[in-house]
Amino acid sequence: MISLLVEDNPGVLARISGMFTRRAINITSLTVSPCEKPKLSRMTVVINGSERELEQVRKQLNNLIEVIQVRELSSEDAIVRDLCLLKVSAKKEQRAEILQLAESYGARVLDATLSTLTFELADEPRKIDRFVEIMRHFGIKQLLRSGICAIARD
Repeated sequence: MISLLVEDNPGVLARISGMFTRRAINITSLTVSPCEKPKLSRMTVVINGSERELEQVRKQLNNLIEVIQVRELSSEDAIVRDLCLLKVSAKKEQRAEILQLAESYGARVLDATLSTLTFELADEPRKIDRFVEIMRHFGIKQLLRSGICAIARD
């Protein structure tokens, strides 16, 4: 996980993602949002790569004019969250079981119809992964995830 503080200008995201593309490094999660400082944004980029690749990426990111700060985050030194919206098939005879499982994961019901239940779960990515795998048993109709957001612990 890499946390970036960047100038909020058009094209910054394209330049940063292009740098990863040129290095043939796949971005597995990317979030961008305004932050506490005016005219700046915070990006959280998650990649799978070797330590050597990560070091090269860090150096290249620091060379980009619009990048103010680059910080590598580990799950031990950061609070990490992902948001999941999941619509699952919910037959009458399965609804109680689905609702009980969702409650055990802390998922919130957003919508219910005669044939589906839609949940929201904001938590650590691994916990969401487990929730999604359990819900696959019932038949997932739609699945959306926001991408990882992370903030360093003090």
